[in-house]
Amino acid sequence: MPPLSPHAIALLAVTVTTFFLYTRSWIRMELVSLLLLLALLLMFYLFPFSTGSIHFTDAEVFQAFGHPALVAICCLMVLGRGLTMTAAIEPAVRLLGRVWDFNRSIGLLLTLIVAGFASAFVNDTPVLVLMLPLLLGLAGRTGFPASKTLLPVNFAILAGGMLTSIGTSTNILVLNIAADLGMPPVGLFDFSATAAVAFAIALPYLWLIAPRLLPDNGKAVEASTRKFEARIKVTDPEGRLVGQDCAALERTLGKNLTATMVLRGGSNITLGSAGPLLLGDSLLLRDTPEALQHIATTFAIDLFDKEGLGSFVESEDASVDAHLAEVVIGNNSELAGRTLRSARFAQRHQIVVVGLNRGTEGLLRSLTDIADTPLSAGDVLLVQGYADEIDKLRKEPDLLLLDVSVMIPRSPLAPVALAIMAAVVLLAATKLLPIHVAAFAGVVAMLITGCVRFEGIGRALSLEVVLLVASSVALGQSIVATGAAAWIANGVAQAVQQVPPSAQLAIFMAFAALLTNFVSNSAAAAVGTPIAIATASQLGHPIEPFVLAILFGANLSYATPMAYQTNLLVMRAAGYRFVDFLRVGLPLVLLMLTCLSVLLSRRYNL
Repeated sequence: MPPLSPHAIALLAVTVTTFFLYTRSWIRMELVSLLLLLALLLMFYLFPFSTGSIHFTDAEVFQAFGHPALVAICCLMVLGRGLTMTAAIEPAVRLLGRVWDFNRSIGLLLTLIVAGFASAFVNDTPVLVLMLPLLLGLAGRTGFPASKTLLPVNFAILAGGMLTSIGTSTNILVLNIAADLGMPPVGLFDFSATAAVAFAIALPYLWLIAPRLLPDNGKAVEASTRKFEARIKVTDPEGRLVGQDCAALERTLGKNLTATMVLRGGSNITLGSAGPLLLGDSLLLRDTPEALQHIATTFAIDLFDKEGLGSFVESEDASVDAHLAEVVIGNNSELAGRTLRSARFAQRHQIVVVGLNRGTEGLLRSLTDIADTPLSAGDVLLVQGYADEIDKLRKEPDLLLLDVSVMIPRSPLAPVALAIMAAVVLLAATKLLPIHVAAFAGVVAMLITGCVRFEGIGRALSLEVVLLVASSVALGQSIVATGAAAWIANGVAQAVQQVPPSAQLAIFMAFAALLTNFVSNSAAAAVGTPIAIATASQLGHPIEPFVLAILFGANLSYATPMAYQTNLLVMRAAGYRFVDFLRVGLPLVLLMLTCLSVLLSRRYNL
């Protein structure tokens, strides 16, 4: 094997360090991507790489932000927002609800199929965003736990993303990198038949087996049984809380008090040892919305601190207009990463947050108030306000109001949004336009017709995805330019040349699957694709099956909750644990890995 250049050695060290940081929970993925870009910029600015016809500098690193793959991914995110904001897919979701009411088993099967098909053309996250309120609401009506359905539907969405070349950002990234390295362009449906067979094989597992492997996190994860962390403050010297101990409170309430602790004078005290409550004490509760409301009514108290959480205008007849509702924070919500106080949520919406749910985590067992707790995508807020003000939250981007009893009206622009998306798919499928050009034209059409507003473009784009893709593209291009990819491929070729080609495909797919579950799918695509192409060339095999092996492997993000953002959303919504993903996702990874490896080897006669 030829010796590695100093640039290649440095790049391999940067790559290993980046992969390690991507697996750490204490550092944000966006920051890791920025650090990677900074490292590449400094390296190639201070020490430009030049050999023969190859010249790689910091300018080439910045060109990653204009790469067709990133353009296409960003445009498809905006198109997905257009479909979401116009409720274009809402009629299909309502139809699924009627099927569930007729037959639960058939409803689940049809939901899996519809979710998989939709994600072949729309980004995975908007599809799950539309499905989440439906499944949570159905859990309440049918009594079938949402924890039995959310993960299978999520996995169906991820598997359906492999059906087309635009189904996921991973697909676009892999195919664009491969095209940069000389592989002929792949059409929209060129590998759909292979992916569809694998999806059909996985479908019975998701429908019949996966729900049996998942826990029953309560009879239903819904508005009436989801438990929220809440805080009530003893402020009225003449109130019913002052001077009452735990036993007295429970006798008044008529049942056990679901209090976790008392905050007094800067200290946390268990309820049993706190003695009589004093003025200024804060009582931390964990219960359902109905139970919290019952506590507030019994003791004539508010579930929120008016001074701490902002203004809340009382009506003349609060018993008529006041409501409790649940709101899920979407992945691109302005609340993600911020506190309620800094976002001025109560002042802007005349709605206060009285509870917070993050699955099984205890969030308020400290002095931190709800208003000062940093929020994350997937958090569920219990809000109190008037019905008309709560209903206005439906128009807030990436805030999901979990109330399926009130139907979301179908926007008159929904047919326009669907027509624009269909035109983009048609132009890409017929190869009249490359996907990044067709998608960009679709974005312009969405803006002209009003399906997407100019101020909504920023909300449609995920900074995490943009930075991750740009840094991954820059890393992949630099690995190829410096010869690091060829060096690794040479070693891999020598290691696998004794095994049959079908096994070689499986090895590359397993490598990408391992990276995607513990690092990121974009990193798996950017690093794995050049190595797969170089290895296939050295072994004398066709390039396309090895590229597709990386593409499919990088989509098998089923085994860990951090593998994909939709995994985290359903984890928090249904209270899953890490072991639940391993129990259900790992067999699915192995099943899909086996099926896709066999299908690819037969398709390409390897």
